[in-house]
Amino acid sequence: MTEKRETLTGAVIGRPPAAGAPKRSLAAKLFRRTLPVVMLIVLLIQGSIAWITWTDQRRALERRAGVLTDLTAAAIATPLWYLDRTVFEPQVEALVSDRGFRYARVLNDNDEMLFETGTPPEAGSGAITVSREIIEPQGHIKAGTLEVVFATDELNRIAILQVATAAFAVLLLTGALSITVQFAMRRLVVQPLGRMLRAMRQVEHKSWTTLDEPADDELGQAAAAFNRMVAGLRAGDDARRLLEALQDAQAALVEKNVELETANHQVMESIRYARRIQEGILPDPTVLAPAMADVALLWEPLDVVGGDYCWMERRDGKCLILLADCTGHGVPGAFMTLVVASELQAILDVAGVPEPDQILGALDRRLRMRLRQDRPDPGGRDASDDGVDAAVCIYDEATGTIAFAGAGLSLTVVGPDGVSSITGVRRSLGYRSLPPPGRIPVHLHQVRPGESFHLWTDGVTDHVGGPSRRLFGRRRMAALLATHAHLPLAERLQALTAALDEWRGTEARRDDMTMVAFRPQTAGPPAGGDPAGGDPAGGDPVTNSSNAPNP
Repeated sequence: MTEKRETLTGAVIGRPPAAGAPKRSLAAKLFRRTLPVVMLIVLLIQGSIAWITWTDQRRALERRAGVLTDLTAAAIATPLWYLDRTVFEPQVEALVSDRGFRYARVLNDNDEMLFETGTPPEAGSGAITVSREIIEPQGHIKAGTLEVVFATDELNRIAILQVATAAFAVLLLTGALSITVQFAMRRLVVQPLGRMLRAMRQVEHKSWTTLDEPADDELGQAAAAFNRMVAGLRAGDDARRLLEALQDAQAALVEKNVELETANHQVMESIRYARRIQEGILPDPTVLAPAMADVALLWEPLDVVGGDYCWMERRDGKCLILLADCTGHGVPGAFMTLVVASELQAILDVAGVPEPDQILGALDRRLRMRLRQDRPDPGGRDASDDGVDAAVCIYDEATGTIAFAGAGLSLTVVGPDGVSSITGVRRSLGYRSLPPPGRIPVHLHQVRPGESFHLWTDGVTDHVGGPSRRLFGRRRMAALLATHAHLPLAERLQALTAALDEWRGTEARRDDMTMVAFRPQTAGPPAGGDPAGGDPAGGDPVTNSSNAPNP
């Protein structure tokens, strides 16, 4: 038989013949494996968001209902005591103007009906009922009872809308995933495999065909191995054994490729989605306007997600800024930031804007309770021993003062006179193996014109680099801040990041890094020039501020 030799490429081969097509394509198998997981993740996330939104809105409605009932009960106490219907009935009927109002009634001290307005709710409607006793003007005798019912129809409508949105998102994602998988698998895997199978059939008939595939991936390596096999078949006697070995290796390679691609896609998609969620709970610096002349935030996790958390809030003439460095980084650290965010919101919802030491103390107690660190661990291995380093700044717009308290973190002040530091206690919040931090001092600082303030986690200064591979350190950071004190805060943080990258060189980062910089509104001009800082050659902490001694 005459031997023939030719080279097969994508342009020559085209698609495999229909007779040789597989019963089940790789693209279909990959789609069936990934679709349920993606749909489940989207449904769980959308369902969680809908549930959290519904419960938050219901709590808000309950609080509003309680406030309106308290105000109305206090307003009708005197006219009800004197049975002046011309006064208390219009005041109760005024509740109809509230969009959530459904029904209200007034009972006397013997729980007999005096007056009612609105439509009584049906049983099982889920309406919110608030009842308050009405005390006579002297504050000793019960004059009657006010009951107010608020409807939850709007909340239920929003919940149904969110469920419909989740279903639409699942359908949209399913379509996009189907198109992407089909195109990618056909272009990158199915067509190269078809050319390889067609070449194998030609080799069986002594037509020594080689493949012209790029050698930058596993299929390219398989094609190169196939070409070497063809050369061996032409020269030797082991054609059958080599062909079977190549087919086995190719099948194993394709199977491993599919499994690895599927697993990697699922993990990375989950982590990228988690980053979007974590970025969503970070604060918007504009909430501090107009109390702040400038605010900037640097948040760079070591991995896709991280363990640093920041919060900013302005209420009652005060600006709250919190920075927390949670245990670990990556996914474990990100879970800790969600715990800190949840507990901080609970603290602020209950207490408004308490003092910084009260916030840190309450956060320590709530973390220990949430992570079950306040109870014994019989096994001694599975219990949480996690915590945070945190700092809180509260700027009082009326007095122009900053109240600071820190547990493991410090506040750095950059002003016309140089750079100084207000040091927090060397304790952490949480941790089963550590005692509670105890009393945390509060430092008051009178803001002067041109001063700016910086909070950062230890990942900012713990960069290893330089000629002798040392930590960057707080003294170098102080000198760097002094050098760039004339820049706006956002440009200052960019300059700091560039300096840290240059210091680190080829060394990898070691931790998440976050810095918050803010400059309150003052009557004086902003700082300029190049204030003196620490020794740039050293890595020791900067000197404490004269008006905030080290506790």
